[in-house]
Amino acid sequence: MLKVTESEIASELDRYMHRALTQSIVVEKPDRESVVVLSLTEFNRLQEVDDQHWADCARQANTEGYLDHDHQVRQRLAAALRQKRLACARKP
Repeated sequence: MLKVTESEIASELDRYMHRALTQSIVVEKPDRESVVVLSLTEFNRLQEVDDQHWADCARQANTEGYLDHDHQVRQRLAAALRQKRLACARKP
């Protein structure tokens, strides 16, 4: 991964666009968050990886069940209360 400053890429945009075809380029500016320049081929590959990940998550949820946040919170709270009750019952 190549790191360049905003002024470097601005002065030689064509050169860096050509380099982005073979490697990702991080463009840094001190007062802003960095950005990445990458080829459309790499972008599409990353999109496919992301899509596959979420498709796998959906398939897993279909077989194992969907997470219900409220249900999970209630289960954890009940488990914590059980533990507390057991700890209190064990005290002499």
